[in-house]
Amino acid sequence: MYSNNRYSIYLEFEKINSFTQQKLTKMKKIFYTLSLSLVFGCAINIGTKRETVSNETTNRNESLSIKTSNVVLNSNSEEILFVIEMSIKDKTKNEVEKFTQYLSDFIVEREPSTVYGYFISDDGSKISLIERYNNSKDGIQHGKDFVNGPNINKFFEFFEIDSFLVLGKATDEFKIWTKENGFEIEYRESVGGYLRK
Repeated sequence: MYSNNRYSIYLEFEKINSFTQQKLTKMKKIFYTLSLSLVFGCAINIGTKRETVSNETTNRNESLSIKTSNVVLNSNSEEILFVIEMSIKDKTKNEVEKFTQYLSDFIVEREPSTVYGYFISDDGSKISLIERYNNSKDGIQHGKDFVNGPNINKFFEFFEIDSFLVLGKATDEFKIWTKENGFEIEYRESVGGYLRK
């Protein structure tokens, strides 16, 4: 009986052991599955995060590129800007407006300026003329058209030049031409800034 009992206990133990082994095997499979899921999940998440960071960096760089793609440093630009300060001779604001509009219409049809505008003081005694040209060659062409054109005499019936600034990289050719044609100009080169085209 004792041995029978022992044998029964042994069989019970074997059943329990077999059952435990099965459970452990299943638990190991679950553990490996969870571990692999965790590892792959993290890898996918890291990849997604890298892709997101990469996309954010690309978007930021594209945005910066868009913002700066049409930017030229003033020091690298050939553009020149005229700022001409003038006193208005005995003319009314209305007469000045009509004449400056006529000049603007005349010039826009014939010349390469990219900006051409008159700005009058509140009291009608002063006027500023702002002109911008792509390069000194275009500025010289404007000067030639002005000196040899039909409006020079009438221009000086309206205005007296107080100061004439040329901003940017005026070439020596431009400086010689303007001096030979009686223009007294103060030149200023860029020390910072940019143009957006």
